[in-house]
Amino acid sequence: MTVTDAFIHPFPEGDSTLQRMAMTARECGFDTIIAVNHHPCEYHGVRILQGVIVTEGTMKAVTNAIRQKKRAIIGVAAGDASFNRNLLKTPGLHLITDLHRSQRNAFDQVSAKLAAEKRIAVHLDISQIISCKGHSRQKVLARYAELLLLQRKFGFSFAIGSGAKSILGQRTVGEMILLTSLFGMTEEETVTALGTIPDLFLDTSRPRVIS
Repeated sequence: MTVTDAFIHPFPEGDSTLQRMAMTARECGFDTIIAVNHHPCEYHGVRILQGVIVTEGTMKAVTNAIRQKKRAIIGVAAGDASFNRNLLKTPGLHLITDLHRSQRNAFDQVSAKLAAEKRIAVHLDISQIISCKGHSRQKVLARYAELLLLQRKFGFSFAIGSGAKSILGQRTVGEMILLTSLFGMTEEETVTALGTIPDLFLDTSRPRVIS
């Protein structure tokens, strides 16, 4: 079974090289990583998939990314309810991310059903649990718990990532299981989410992700 860290940020966005992060990923129990703005390759027996995160908040930016990055996993930062529903109807998207920053109604039962039907995954950035403090951290945990309830009801996929910008931010599979348990995910659910990416492939070379 493939075990994927969905979205890491190597140099120059982060401060560790892709090669070093691939080695750390292998030591942490992963065989695949999605590296933002890096071409597909393989290092130290770890498969690297190219990731793109669209943050501009416009459908034009989304369609441009899909057209230009045909071999990439396309993640899009969530917006309001209308924007998110349009995203979930757009062919070629893979992940929707940053839902912890959105309003509760931005991803509701209608969106959850669409995500399941279109086989678009919800990305959970585990780094937010660690980097946020106090009330902000509780808000992230509460939002992830709300998404978990929707996922259990409607059956869309989760994709979990460390959000690491250096080797110090990468987490082992065991740490991922412990961190996701803070908002109610079971070990089995977390392991399933870490293996989501192959299930989102449109063909043998292209997975689907929305973040």
